[in-house]
Amino acid sequence: MGGSGAASNGGSNGGAGGFAPNGGAAGVGASSGASGSSGGGASGAAGASGAAGASGAGGAPLFGPIRCQPGTAGDGKHDLAAAGDPPEWTLKAGAAAGKVTATQSFASTTYNLHFPYRVYTSANYVAGAPAIFLLFGDGSQFLADFHAATVLDNLTASHDLPPTVALFIDPPSDGDRVQTYDPPTVKYTNFLFNEILPSVIFGKYSVSRDPEAWSLVGYSASGGQGWEVLWNRPDDFHKFIGDNTSFGAAITYQVDWVAVIKAAPARTLRVSLLTSTNDLSDQRGMWYVINQNVAADLAAKGNQWRLMIGTGQHYPPLDGEHDFPNALRWTFQGCSF
Repeated sequence: MGGSGAASNGGSNGGAGGFAPNGGAAGVGASSGASGSSGGGASGAAGASGAAGASGAGGAPLFGPIRCQPGTAGDGKHDLAAAGDPPEWTLKAGAAAGKVTATQSFASTTYNLHFPYRVYTSANYVAGAPAIFLLFGDGSQFLADFHAATVLDNLTASHDLPPTVALFIDPPSDGDRVQTYDPPTVKYTNFLFNEILPSVIFGKYSVSRDPEAWSLVGYSASGGQGWEVLWNRPDDFHKFIGDNTSFGAAITYQVDWVAVIKAAPARTLRVSLLTSTNDLSDQRGMWYVINQNVAADLAAKGNQWRLMIGTGQHYPPLDGEHDFPNALRWTFQGCSF
C-alpha cells in the first residue's frame, strides 16, 4: 500500500466545517483554515470521574479513569537508531496472544462506502474492566507490516501498555484511500463517532472514556486524517502516533497545519511523530520539514512531544515499523488503571 501519494491533489472536500457529533468541535474546513473549538465531545472529565458502566455522551458507557505519570523520558527530538527488526515482532516467551476478529465490512452512510475493519483485544483484557483504546487508520497495513497485534501482545504482557482494545479500520474497499484520508474536514470524524464506534465498540467493549486512554495511530495519509480527528475531538483523544504524517496534504485544501496549530489555543496533547530524511517531497512541501515544524509548534504550546528522525523513505515505512513498539511505550508511559 502506497503512502499519501503525490497524486492526492484535488478531489471533493465533502463535509468541510459542518456538524460535529455530540456537540464536538467542527473540523478545520478547507475554506477557513481555522481550528475547531475545543468544546463538546464525549467529555474526558466525565470519563475520568464516572464509575464503570455509567452513561456517557451519546449513551456510551464510562469505564474508570486512567492514571498517567509519564515523566520526561524519551521526550524531544531523537535520531532513530539503525537496528534490525524489533524483538517485539515475535511473541515473547510467557506472553499470551490476544484476539483479532475476522475482517468485517462496515457500511457507512456518511460515505456510502464500505470500510473493512478488525477489532483486537489483548489477552489481559477483561470485559467490565477498563481498557485503553487505540484507533488505527490503514488497519491492515499496521497488522501486516507493523506487526501490530504481536507488538500489542508483548507490550501488554510486559505491562508497558494497560489492557488494550484496538480498532483497525481500512480505507473503503469500494472507494479511494487518498480521497478518504486527505481532505481536512469533519467527514471522517462524523463517520467514526456517529457510525462505526457506536456500532462496533461502544456497549461491546469496556474501553475507558478518559481521553488520556485514547490514541489515534496512522501512517502517511491515515496519519493526516488521524490528526484531523484529534483536532476535531479534543475531549476524546489526547494522544497521537503519526508516522510520516501527511500534514502537507492539507495544503491542497488551503489548510496549513503548522499555522493552525501555532494560532490555536493550547491543548492537552501527547504526540509521537516520525519523519525521515527521504520522506515525501512535492509541490505541497517537504514532509521532513513540515513534521519538524509541527513538532516545534507542539513544543511551543507546552505539549508532551516526541519526534524521531529516520533515514528511510516515505514508502515503505520501514522507519515507522521499527519505531512502532517504542512509540507505543512512550505514548502510554507511566499509565495504568
